[in-house]
Amino acid sequence: MNNSAAGRVFTVLFTLVIFAGILYLAYLTTKYIGKKYSVGGGLYGRNIKILDTVRLSQDKLLMIVKAGDKTVLMGVSKEHMEYICDVDEKQLDIQSAGTGSEVPAVTDFASAFKSVLSEKMQNFKSKENKHEDKK
Repeated sequence: MNNSAAGRVFTVLFTLVIFAGILYLAYLTTKYIGKKYSVGGGLYGRNIKILDTVRLSQDKLLMIVKAGDKTVLMGVSKEHMEYICDVDEKQLDIQSAGTGSEVPAVTDFASAFKSVLSEKMQNFKSKENKHEDKK
């Protein structure tokens, strides 16, 4: 290997190391900000939880919110929130989340990212298998 080829290899390796370092710093920053500002979908706090959400239109939602030991039904739009009524939490079916616009029970970014990534990979693999079956 001559001098210029070695220089190119070194430049490529150095660039890859710098890129990996930037990615790692971005990961650490995201993790720090997520913990500091309780980013878990932005929907959970220590004392307040959104138990369920139903989208009525593009900017209108119904939410069942639990604050402490009180559970209420709220109407939410872009510019307004309104209390509708108290809800008996014993009558709610929290465990059986369907396939609607419910809030996922994910509490951190890493778990959410892993679940979305695994779901997308499964979809990709199933599409790839269907494509191979057609051949």
